[in-house]
Amino acid sequence: MSAAPELLFGALVGMATGAALIPLTRRELAAAIDRATDSEPGPPPAPTEVAAIAWHRLVLVLVSGLLPGIVIYRAGWSILAIPALVLVIGLVQLAYCDATKFLLPKTMVHATTASVAVSALIAAGVTGHWHRLAGAVLCSIGLFLLLLAINLMNPAWMAFGDVRLAPAVGLGLAWISPLALLQGFFLANILAAVVGLILMGLQRGSRKTALPFGLYLALASAVIVLLWS
Repeated sequence: MSAAPELLFGALVGMATGAALIPLTRRELAAAIDRATDSEPGPPPAPTEVAAIAWHRLVLVLVSGLLPGIVIYRAGWSILAIPALVLVIGLVQLAYCDATKFLLPKTMVHATTASVAVSALIAAGVTGHWHRLAGAVLCSIGLFLLLLAINLMNPAWMAFGDVRLAPAVGLGLAWISPLALLQGFFLANILAAVVGLILMGLQRGSRKTALPFGLYLALASAVIVLLWS
């Protein structure tokens, strides 16, 4: 299969998956908002909100297709690439939630983690890369414990939703390489710091302003997956 069909097919698969996940994303995000505010479901969206939702849906579908398409175009078809691709598709939906509502629905986080874990287990079973899986699991636990420690020191620095996301990111990136996970973590911190400084410079935030670290972790993970592909 030539490069162009690989790019097209990977993009179509990613777009189809992203489109299929959007209703679940919206439902879980709405449920998470209701739980966070301890309120009843709100009224139907206004016409302007409907237009915004349609625009958001289009962006999610395009990004969900673009990223897997590029990875498959660059790396080719390989079962070893599936865990990272599954991670990226899940993180696209979660990044949307964190960017718009500062929430990471735990059902979606757990589903992403389980999907990455199952795909890595299958890939290891088919290829015999059990040492790779073991290393990824250890790195995943290490990232979880690190973010948990930050959360326990000061929840304002690291929300528990971000801690909950750590196993999926740790497993997906460390499956590529422990170095990829290290790079992703540092890139996420750099992105958060740069955005924080920009907000402070524009007087739209302060040192105490909460930043959606899950969003930066997702962006950094996507960049690292693309670079390593």
